Amino acid sequence: MTKKEKIRDFREKYLPTWAILPLVSIVVLNCLIYWGSGILTASRYHFDFTSSLDRAVPLIPQFVWIYILAFPFWAVNYILAAQRGKDGFYRFVATDLTVHIACFVIFLILPTTNIRPEISDSTWSDQILRLLYLVDGGNSPSNLFPSIHCYVSWLSWRGVRKSEKIPKWYQHFSLIFAILIIISTQVLKQHYLVDAIAGVGLVELAWRFYSKGNRNNIFRNFFEKIGGIYTQNKKKS
Repeated sequence: MTKKEKIRDFREKYLPTWAILPLVSIVVLNCLIYWGSGILTASRYHFDFTSSLDRAVPLIPQFVWIYILAFPFWAVNYILAAQRGKDGFYRFVATDLTVHIACFVIFLILPTTNIRPEISDSTWSDQILRLLYLVDGGNSPSNLFPSIHCYVSWLSWRGVRKSEKIPKWYQHFSLIFAILIIISTQVLKQHYLVDAIAGVGLVELAWRFYSKGNRNNIFRNFFEKIGGIYTQNKKKS
């Protein structure tokens, strides 16, 4: 077996070809929804759902590292979701795309924002958090309800839970880390309690909905048809 074949087999083991298009589509849709909805609602009134309970939660800048590490965590777990096989993976994809679309609709109907705290210290954590605030809306953050950060983290755990090919220790780690990410959104004042509850709640509703029958087939058929067209065109060329 050649080196090229070994690399291909290794890649196919963890990232099958049939999983690439759905995963790329999820990333593209996320960017379009997050930035697009922000542009479409920029001039509208934004609601602030801050509660007295939220105000009682302290600012803990050190959690910014957990918040940032969410991104590689998502990437790994979304790829590992393909280890569930096509049926399980497309349930995962259907859940993600459905929640993404639901978030987009809610962002348009109910624009949200909050008031970020002043950061006066100059530790590494404080400086990184200050930078995070700057690149994520500055003094006018938006698209808070539901929390995409919370929902994607929770779905990342759902994607590996009870997968026979994923070690139990990693499944447990994914749950713990997903919870830590959700906590980070609260103590960094990126989101508030209602945002986290809505994000997790949408995942649970969609996950259960697609657990029955062949409801995720609409997504599976779509991606397999697109993949088939691409393969045929590639062969012709």
